[in-house]
Amino acid sequence: MPIHLSFKNIRNSKAVSDHVHQAFEELIKITDDKYPFHVKLNKVADKSYHVGINCSYRSKQLSSKADHENLYKALSKGIDSMKSQVIRKAEKVRG
Repeated sequence: MPIHLSFKNIRNSKAVSDHVHQAFEELIKITDDKYPFHVKLNKVADKSYHVGINCSYRSKQLSSKADHENLYKALSKGIDSMKSQVIRKAEKVRG
């Protein structure tokens, strides 16, 4: 499944897009590449970035949000939060 990216107040750059896809590799493996992720990258102030990630995982809406002055760190925090939600949801389904 693809990763849908949207940029607000940030130029859409190949470097950022490539980084997002690399950062999502582990999460895509965990979900067997069956669920699309929607990633919103937003520059909210001169020195602050907001990252929002949404996914419909096994009919449950999951979302994570992160803010940081560094876009890549905000993205990493958002992905970590999404990863823990997906793992928790997968354990509930198995258990």
